[in-house]
Amino acid sequence: MSVLPKARGAALAAAVLLSLPLTTVSAADAEPGSCSDVTVPAAMAPGLPQDQTIYGRLCLPPGPAPDVLQILVHGASYDHTYWDFPGFDGRYSYTRAQHSAGYATLAVDQLGVGRSSHPPSALVTQLAGANALHDVVTAARAGTLGPAFGRVALVGHSFGSLTAWLEAATYSDVDGVLASGASHSLGALALAQLGPHIRPARLDPVTAPRVPVTDLGYLSIPGARAVVFYHLPSTDPAVIEQDEATRSEVPAGVAATIPVYIPATLGIRVPVLEVNGVEDKPFCAQGGGASLTDCASDATLHASEAPFFPPEAQLETTVIPGAGHNLNLHRNAGTFFDRAVRWFQDHFPPH
Repeated sequence: MSVLPKARGAALAAAVLLSLPLTTVSAADAEPGSCSDVTVPAAMAPGLPQDQTIYGRLCLPPGPAPDVLQILVHGASYDHTYWDFPGFDGRYSYTRAQHSAGYATLAVDQLGVGRSSHPPSALVTQLAGANALHDVVTAARAGTLGPAFGRVALVGHSFGSLTAWLEAATYSDVDGVLASGASHSLGALALAQLGPHIRPARLDPVTAPRVPVTDLGYLSIPGARAVVFYHLPSTDPAVIEQDEATRSEVPAGVAATIPVYIPATLGIRVPVLEVNGVEDKPFCAQGGGASLTDCASDATLHASEAPFFPPEAQLETTVIPGAGHNLNLHRNAGTFFDRAVRWFQDHFPPH
């Protein structure tokens, strides 16, 4: 039974579905072929002090630093490790696939998650997350992470895709957006299935150490992953077990601003690729979560999503057969990784 009132449960479940000083890394710290921890000063809104910190894992492929940087934005209840899932011989690492193709990546912890700052949870809205991400983009272009990247693209998963769309539409500072596990219709049944699992992160021993002691607005959803995020016939049970054991906190403030991204995508003026698993329960009708987005094929997904983007977005859509919400963590993750590489090579060659 949820420890939250039912009236709040649906709104908070929606939030789950959709996650100073100079930077602490120098060019010498982030040499090609290596990965480095970085921190970026960030503000909660335009004009406010940059008194928050966004953590990221910057990885550069061997050889000369590429001109293109992919900033990887995790979904709710995840952190930066979603993109480089530990173990399993790297089979579920988006980061490794992109490095093999010559691309640099920066996997961040969103505001209020993991090693990034944890301001009051009510203030961690979609708008605040987008502004913090804008500060990361600015730092990447300025060279304060090491190399100065001439082209920057956002790559999102689930709620991270929504944040990426909002950032790109609001600040017009990126060259492209790849969105995975997201659409413009969020299924009510998927939300309902999440609701009973939601509890304050302080009451979950996995997430409790990372959140402020008195802030019960940071949430956790233990036990929900297999139910909502996976197509079980296409998933290694050991992956779900590890995923569940490494869950992250979710700031509840995103609930109040979830609808903001829906009209915002009409302001995106750079190429967009949207990739969904046909069995995605939260965001595809075929997943059975009551979404209205038709993911039966690439063409039907395009027809569902095209009204939300302008012609300048050059929207491309891809449906991955047999995959659920967490595209990175299904047995056929390589199909998604290969599609992402082809899109980047078509639009943004690494050098």
